[in-house]
Amino acid sequence: MSFPLYCITNRHLYALPFLEQLDRILALRPAGVILREKDLSLEEYLALGRQVLEKCRRAGVPCWFHTFLEAAVELRPDGIQLPMPVLRELPAGWRQGFPGRVGASCHSLDEVQEAARLGADCCTFSHVYPTQCKPGLPPRGLEALRQVCAQSPVPVYALGGVTPEKIPELEKAGAAGAVMMGWWKTVDC
Repeated sequence: MSFPLYCITNRHLYALPFLEQLDRILALRPAGVILREKDLSLEEYLALGRQVLEKCRRAGVPCWFHTFLEAAVELRPDGIQLPMPVLRELPAGWRQGFPGRVGASCHSLDEVQEAARLGADCCTFSHVYPTQCKPGLPPRGLEALRQVCAQSPVPVYALGGVTPEKIPELEKAGAAGAVMMGWWKTVDC
């Protein structure tokens, strides 16, 4: 796949048990899986993270954790995706405890540039299109994505309302790839 497509999880969306759906997703070989299960406790996230990390490694698909830095430091996934408020609060030198890649969840060019200064290797920019996750909140749109990609010091991945049909325009806008949540719930291999 020339344009990287990442899966960001939400186990509440899937009709099948989460780990069964993950197997179907992994069979499609996404560029990576971002385990975003924000309602779990740290202990629950660690338990699920171990299982997801094992499945991803077996499938040869990079695994990223989301928000739970303590779990990432302990289990060593390929990356950690951090909301900007979390990234801003981390002490200097924190990356020495985590050797993987670091992504930041951004919603503006200022945030993307700040994330890069704080050590992020890449960023998501959201939400580009209307999405069920953010009902009533207007999307930022392709033009905003284009401007962010043109001025970002790090790769930017489009997030929010992304479907495979939108890939050509995302690529043209300069996105390094896309992150999708809802589309993966329909995967049936």
